[in-house]
Amino acid sequence: MLSIIIVNYRSWKRLSACLNSIAQQGYDDVETIVVDNFSNDDEGETFAAQFPHVKFIMQNINGGFAQACNKGAEHASGDWFLFLNPDTVLDKPVLKPLLEKVGQAPDWKLVGIRQFNDAGKDTHPHGIFLKWWNVWPPFRSLERLFKGAQYSKEYFSTAPDTYPDWISGAFVLIRKNDFNGLGGWDERFWMYYEDMDLSKRAADKGWKRVMYNELTCIHSHGGSSRINHDIKALTKSTVIKSAYLYINKYMTGLGKWIAAATLYKITIIDLLLSAPFSSTKRKMIRFFLKG
Repeated sequence: MLSIIIVNYRSWKRLSACLNSIAQQGYDDVETIVVDNFSNDDEGETFAAQFPHVKFIMQNINGGFAQACNKGAEHASGDWFLFLNPDTVLDKPVLKPLLEKVGQAPDWKLVGIRQFNDAGKDTHPHGIFLKWWNVWPPFRSLERLFKGAQYSKEYFSTAPDTYPDWISGAFVLIRKNDFNGLGGWDERFWMYYEDMDLSKRAADKGWKRVMYNELTCIHSHGGSSRINHDIKALTKSTVIKSAYLYINKYMTGLGKWIAAATLYKITIIDLLLSAPFSSTKRKMIRFFLKG
């Protein structure tokens, strides 16, 4: 059985489209679990009644993406877990051919598929691991350039199957036993970098992280993270905090110091230059000052 685990926060309209796309797959050996991260907007009970075949877990806290994923996994009974964003819509068919493919590839451990945004643009749901010398994003572009065409974003998203460093948490298929072997998602990452972290732990075990680009879905970025200016500022601040957490978890010595100092410097410069023109950046400064 496949257990699909979705974390929701006030994304009811997009979640509805996501659940409908799952129902239209015509795949019966599946259960769908939605973990609501304390949307606290009186929509949950009404929405759940519209989807009686879906198991809803209504949390009284917003524990973040990783915590909610782990909560959903605790209630899942499938041999496979698919962690899926509520702002995704699966093309038809996806589930059956995907499970048939991974059934023939036991060395595929974390599997994603090609994703497009609402405008039909490839979102490249994968990336390079954060290292002490590539904290500044342009250096990650240089890394791809030096490694050649087979390390470009385009290659990773267009070849039939590719093996990037990490794959996006918007769509991650993993065996239950492998998920348990990794110890689940690291709940210290409240939002962002939890997918890079999961992939890093898989990489440290020598496990393949795979983009299976023969299958596709739509992913409308920001379904939960751009509801209003406060939420947008909070999530953008969390990106930076999660990057620091990743650095502290995986780097040591001089490299760790260089990475942290670089991130601190580029963050300060960006906020100071942008704050006069951006209310989001001003809110981010207030978030950081509050600790």
